[in-house]
Amino acid sequence: MAPESAVTAEAHPAPHRRRVGLFALAFPVLAPPLAWSAHLVINFSFSSHACYPDGAPLRIPEAGAGWLWSLLLLTDVAGMVIGLAGALVAWRNWKLTSQELAETGPPLAEIGEGRTRFLAMWGVLIGIGFSAATLFDFVGLWVLPIC
Repeated sequence: MAPESAVTAEAHPAPHRRRVGLFALAFPVLAPPLAWSAHLVINFSFSSHACYPDGAPLRIPEAGAGWLWSLLLLTDVAGMVIGLAGALVAWRNWKLTSQELAETGPPLAEIGEGRTRFLAMWGVLIGIGFSAATLFDFVGLWVLPIC
């Protein structure tokens, strides 16, 4: 390999990769979708069991299912908290890598640079998006009947 083609610190696709750890990059991208998926599975499984115990729909849950509304509320709040936490961690990553764009110039997408900043940007969008999706379910919990 010729010395002029060797990768240097200045030519690395993610020059600020050491400013943000792997967990701080992965959490905002993975945790909100996983929390939303768990929220959907938990809410669907418990509410369908309480509202359709023998395959026939009920107007209200059975007498022993008073815990259902609290469980649905808890999973909604937990999903929103995890989504917003992911967005905040991603926003911190975005601020820590703010100089990545300034050092390489504007056409980052064309040359494939700025990975840490790219993941931070998507972490913010993913966290806000999945928190908003959970918020819609949260509103439905207050407006619609459980069964």
